Amino acid sequence: MSESLNPMLSEQSLSAPVFHCLSRTQARLENHTALYEGVSAAIWQREESALTRYQHPGHHTLSCYLDGGQDIRRLYPSRSISGGAPGRICLMPEDHDSNWDVNGKIRFMHLYFSEQHLRHLAGRIQDKGSDHLVLQDLTFIDDLWISRLCQQMMMPLNWQDNADQMMLSSASDMLMVHLLKHYCSDYKGLPESTGGLSPYLKRQMIDYIEQHLDQPLTLQELAAFAQLSEYHFARMFKQSLGVAPHQYVTLRRLNLAAYLLRQSNSSLADIALRCGFSSQSHLSQRFKAHYHVTLAEYRKGH
Repeated sequence: MSESLNPMLSEQSLSAPVFHCLSRTQARLENHTALYEGVSAAIWQREESALTRYQHPGHHTLSCYLDGGQDIRRLYPSRSISGGAPGRICLMPEDHDSNWDVNGKIRFMHLYFSEQHLRHLAGRIQDKGSDHLVLQDLTFIDDLWISRLCQQMMMPLNWQDNADQMMLSSASDMLMVHLLKHYCSDYKGLPESTGGLSPYLKRQMIDYIEQHLDQPLTLQELAAFAQLSEYHFARMFKQSLGVAPHQYVTLRRLNLAAYLLRQSNSSLADIALRCGFSSQSHLSQRFKAHYHVTLAEYRKGH
């Protein structure tokens, strides 16, 4: 939630971003990453009880409860709403103003995104400008698709690792597209695209990825290479190769690591860097999850 309703603090928090409001409270920042300009994500924990407030933060916030939240209430002048729990979702638009009675332990994930980025994303999907988007103000709703994406796809990733940045960025776009489709007025998307990449572009894309596996590839970079919007590129790529771009890049990095383990005497740390992982430990985690053996066991067996 946000900071104390102490009058002095409330005056200081007018139009303050949610992240900055939370950073001035006893909330503990567990993880944070910037994904695009105007888009970032954070995981917070709170244990103290307090009246708290958000007031016109100037950006949109999607909140997904990970643990706790049963004792939180949203306060209105003549009533209150309870219903927080793991998996519940709150959506707070940029002009949002709300008061909360926070009690008990809570752990939650926030996705912060600007109105400009949301309009840009809607425009890329629709192939036209989107000037009349109004996100709904939602409190303690059930949206199994959002909660699963946050908890099963985004949470297990290493948010500081280049190899996982594409997955995080793709997941954030998926979340915002879902919000556009289900919780935004005056939004009409185009029919789903069913075509894939041309054979020539597919070959070019595969070659480009192979040549840059050691670098922090992003969805924007790959889409720009294909001269397509990120949204349409991601859909066409999956249609052509059977998996999303971030999944394909991760698989190619793991395949390269396996090849280097078999064919070279390079250290495990060097192999990790050559395959685009920020550390040997991160490569080890991904490698074992995919091949079901450790790096050392794989090298020894080959």
